[in-house]
Amino acid sequence: MIKNILVTGGTGFIGSHVIETLLNENFNVILLKRYSSNTWRIEDFLENIISYDIGETDLGKVFEENKIDAIIHLATYYKKNHSYEDIENMIYSNITFPTKLLDLCSKYNVRYFLNTGTFFEYDITTLPVKEEENKKPFNLYSSTKISFEDIIKFYSDKLKVITFRIFSPYGEKDNEYKLIPTLIRKAIKNEEIHLSEGFQKLDFVYVKDIAGAYVRAIKSIEKIDNLESFNIGTGFPYSIREIVSLIQEILDKKINVVWGDPAQDIPICYADITKAKEVLKWKPLYSLREGLSRTIEYYKKVYQ
Repeated sequence: MIKNILVTGGTGFIGSHVIETLLNENFNVILLKRYSSNTWRIEDFLENIISYDIGETDLGKVFEENKIDAIIHLATYYKKNHSYEDIENMIYSNITFPTKLLDLCSKYNVRYFLNTGTFFEYDITTLPVKEEENKKPFNLYSSTKISFEDIIKFYSDKLKVITFRIFSPYGEKDNEYKLIPTLIRKAIKNEEIHLSEGFQKLDFVYVKDIAGAYVRAIKSIEKIDNLESFNIGTGFPYSIREIVSLIQEILDKKINVVWGDPAQDIPICYADITKAKEVLKWKPLYSLREGLSRTIEYYKKVYQ
């Protein structure tokens, strides 16, 4: 029976919601975080978890002091467009560090490892994107994710590893620089926002649904084949203009948008989530309107 779960990246946007959901489901959470990490997202339940600081504690000690049943690996170094100075940190965080975790898993008999990838890994010439599609990394970040998945294969005879590829997450406690929090903030403060042409379409998935997928996987992981991967999205694409329109409708307030040139980005991408539905028995519970409404209510308290 899985009871004790080590979480990396638990102070981040998705990780904080995963930890909260795990605690609500009565799992024991061990958090592995950077010493410099800001814990504001998890401050309400920080006392209910065991926490270790990377660099302050030898990683082996974490495994010696806790009977870890599974790891949910969310820690990452993300830059959509990297600079030369990002390369070393990105490779360490996205390849070297999780490889060390896998090695310790094999040494201390940790049975399960839930890895996190990104839809940026996919060749998007065929839509909706299936897990079996060819890989064509969009950026260096997604290249490191693909590289780590190759390393996973070496350890797969010692433990079971499955990978989630997350599409475009949004929700409460998101990073302020991202699109949806920026739109909400600009609307509340009556500020102008400059965007691209706005016809880019992405698969926006609410963070509570993502957290639910991780918990669902932990509960059913004994029945899942090794090295399986799952798309975590909604299966429906929405344009940036549709997002703007819906936020305006929910807020009953116009967003002062200055539309610009076409984005030099992925024009459209959305997930085929058939496998997640069939194997994990998971599907999104929140519509885009419901997720955005909950997100807006949160940011109203922050910005008003």
